[in-house]
Amino acid sequence: GLDIPVSSEHEWIADFQPIIEQLGLTKWAFGVPSEELTTFKFGHFGVVPLTPTPGAYNNGAVDWIGMDPAGLFDAARSRPESPILIINHPSSSGFSGYFEAAQYDRDTGAGSAELWSDHFDAIEVFNESDFESNRGASVADWFSMLNHGYKFWAVGSSDSHQLRSSPVGYPRTCLNFGHDDPTKLTKEIVRDKVASGPALISGGLFMTVAGPNGEKPGDTVKVAADGTATFLVTVQAASHIDATKLEVLVNGESKSVEDLLPMGTGTGKKFVNQVKVTLDAAKSGNWVIFHAKGERDLAPLHPGRRPFAATNPFFLEK
Repeated sequence: GLDIPVSSEHEWIADFQPIIEQLGLTKWAFGVPSEELTTFKFGHFGVVPLTPTPGAYNNGAVDWIGMDPAGLFDAARSRPESPILIINHPSSSGFSGYFEAAQYDRDTGAGSAELWSDHFDAIEVFNESDFESNRGASVADWFSMLNHGYKFWAVGSSDSHQLRSSPVGYPRTCLNFGHDDPTKLTKEIVRDKVASGPALISGGLFMTVAGPNGEKPGDTVKVAADGTATFLVTVQAASHIDATKLEVLVNGESKSVEDLLPMGTGTGKKFVNQVKVTLDAAKSGNWVIFHAKGERDLAPLHPGRRPFAATNPFFLEK
């Protein structure tokens, strides 16, 4: 069996890399030890990476008792691993959603004085759900923060608790390391890649987007003299997965929804669209994200789950 240490405060720390090595899977998998920092007052948070310390209280889990969010966030990020801090399922009701607990106001870009802190790095915008399901909640919160000048990156996680009702891997966060060799990875490399913003969120669809000069999500794109920039969007899917539409959102507003354009033949599906995006000259900061989706669900593998993919923002400048 797997011996995963669990604290008395329901905080989990797991280091799967030794298990991967024991099973001889290092050519195909790499594990990053981390913690879901669980409070009973103001939310759940991902601390990545965080290595268990055998013999320490709760195996070295970050202790939140008696701390406010600002102090807790700084304490977590100051650990020796220099972890990033992710706001998990931020818009959930009750104590499990930090944005709910902190009463985040989309108009002001801040929450209540007692609980609000912006000392975090990323947001689990997609938790066991797709873009459309979160459009009025965590997506709207994330867009609000981007419009207030924050650069918080989106991630997606399956947060699986039961194999049948919450399938593993829907959605997932995809990172491009420039190779496909897990033996070249370290927890620091994974941490830094998430922190720099190029993650793509995949829920059955896989999407890559490149700016006019090869820019990736998280990068700044210089627009042409007419205020436009052309992006190359590639969406891929297995043959049984529905993929139909591509949405372009600038500064949080949906600017276009167009058909995905099929390219090539084969057992899988591939779509390639060229998209021209226009900067809003009336705004001091501009950004664009891309959202692909299908209408039919992922049955029989994941009934009720809709296929989608989303990027992190590209920032537009004159």
